[in-house]
Amino acid sequence: MEQRPFGSTGISVSALGFGCGAVGGLLVRGDADEQRRAVSRALDAGITYFDTAAQYGDGRSEEHLGRVMRELGAWSRVVVGTKVRLGPQDLSSPETAIRASLEASLRRLGRRDVEVFHLHNPIGLTRSDADSLDMATALGSVARGLEAARQAGLARHIGFTGLGDSAALREVVRAEPYETVQAYFNVLNPSAGFTGHSGGQQDFEGLIDTAALAGRGVIVIRVLAAGAAAAEPVRAPNAGDPGRGLVSGGSYAADLERASRLRDLAVELGLEGPVELALRFGLSKPGVSTVLVGYSSLTHLEDAIRYAERGPLTTDAISRVLELVPGSGFRVNPTPINAERGTRNPEPGT
Repeated sequence: MEQRPFGSTGISVSALGFGCGAVGGLLVRGDADEQRRAVSRALDAGITYFDTAAQYGDGRSEEHLGRVMRELGAWSRVVVGTKVRLGPQDLSSPETAIRASLEASLRRLGRRDVEVFHLHNPIGLTRSDADSLDMATALGSVARGLEAARQAGLARHIGFTGLGDSAALREVVRAEPYETVQAYFNVLNPSAGFTGHSGGQQDFEGLIDTAALAGRGVIVIRVLAAGAAAAEPVRAPNAGDPGRGLVSGGSYAADLERASRLRDLAVELGLEGPVELALRFGLSKPGVSTVLVGYSSLTHLEDAIRYAERGPLTTDAISRVLELVPGSGFRVNPTPINAERGTRNPEPGT
């Protein structure tokens, strides 16, 4: 498995990550034996980044991940990220709430610290609802609370989830103490990597490029659009409800309908199907450190490993994907990529 720099953190992470969330569901509601087999297989394949959160299954994801890692004796082999989501009641004393949340996560994981600790609230220029934070708060009292957790030795690096107002996200990603960002990026809305190509949804205005220029580690989330990119209406038994769309103008039903166009394109490109197309598209964007997939079963993991090993898509394939997404006519830099392995061909004489 390819290992990539995690921004300027000094850490390397696997190009393919292991999402432990409720939408995929394996680490929340899966069978304990299958959880162990899947994590063991991921480690054998070279997957090193594992993503969880206190909110996933009301802590069950962290508990299950901690149990499996202890059983396998594997904590020293991985990078783990978890998250805090602050409610309105927490904003009177963010530092206290942040520390309490992280300490509870560490107890569930059975660890003294985590490599990455993410703020999990949407961020806006102003506060729009109970779940969101305004940019000034995210850069002020909340940032100080996150930094205090790091100074206390409970987390090594600080990041945030890149949802909310696009202009606010660009400002936060450039600011301290944030070192990593979780970017919403997929074949149905690739605007975080290709400005203007939003498919009628929120335009993230090249957030990945902004993050990479600032030296931030980039974690791609929802690369399969909560499963919609598979273009299959029937969800796996462990899969959770995709819920309301994470981005404005989007919904799971609309994504599923639009994803049907990916089947034909995947066939034309000689791929196994739309899931391979979606995953390798996520891996193709320069600046991306790791792409999270939320697995529902060991079979899903095996598929993802196989696709990731084939590397990025060709630039022609990327252009074909963007042609399916209404946008600004953005053109991909035509650096040639080997179609079989996805490696960039060297210039003549180099």
